[in-house]
Amino acid sequence: MTAAFTVHGNFNSQPATRVVLFLSMAGVPFVYRHVDLRGQQQKTPEYLAINRFGRVPTLVHGDVSVSESGVILTYLAEKTGQFGGRDEREKLRLAEWLSWLADVLLPVQRARAVRKFNGDANALPWLDAGAASGMAQFDDHLANHSFVDGDRLTIADIFAFPLIDLVDEAAIDLGKYPNVKAWHARMLAQPGVKRQYELMPQQNVG
Repeated sequence: MTAAFTVHGNFNSQPATRVVLFLSMAGVPFVYRHVDLRGQQQKTPEYLAINRFGRVPTLVHGDVSVSESGVILTYLAEKTGQFGGRDEREKLRLAEWLSWLADVLLPVQRARAVRKFNGDANALPWLDAGAASGMAQFDDHLANHSFVDGDRLTIADIFAFPLIDLVDEAAIDLGKYPNVKAWHARMLAQPGVKRQYELMPQQNVG
C-alpha cells in the first residue's frame, strides 16, 4: 500500500507525536521526514514553503500541506474515517474538546519544555500551578468517562495522550490523578499505541 501521507516532525515534539500516533492507531502507512529543530531546519525557505509558522508537525497530502496538530488530526479523521465525529454535532463537540484540552493542558507542555530544554526557570511556579489546575480538571472529567468524549476513543484522546504520557518530564506525579492514570493505561492498551520515545522515528522513514 502506497503511503499517501508525509509527516514532518521531531522525536521530542509532542504535537508531532499526535500525528504519528493517529496514523499508527489507524494502521495507515506514511512517510516520515525528520526536522532538525536544533539546526533550525524549520526556518529554512524549503520548510516554510509547506508550513508558514515554521513549526512541527506538518502533514503533506498530495498538494495539500496542513499544520497545527489539532487541525491535522481533524483532517486525518475526515480523510480516513477514523476517530472523528460521526455527524456534524459530534464533529463540533470534538473541535470544542481539542480547544479545551489545548488550553487546560498547555501549562503541562510548557513545564516539560522548560525542564527538558533548559528554559526560563522563573516561569515554573506559574506553569506548575497551571499544570496542577489543568490536570485536576482533566481528572475530574475522566471520573465519569472512559475516554474524553465518552465511551469511544476519538482524536481528542489522541491529542491529549502525548502530554499525559510524558508528565514525569514536567515533574508531575501521575499518581495524584487516578482517573487520568487509568485513562493513560486504557490508551496504552489500544492497538497501535506506543509511548512517544518508542513511537517517534529519529530519522527519515520511507
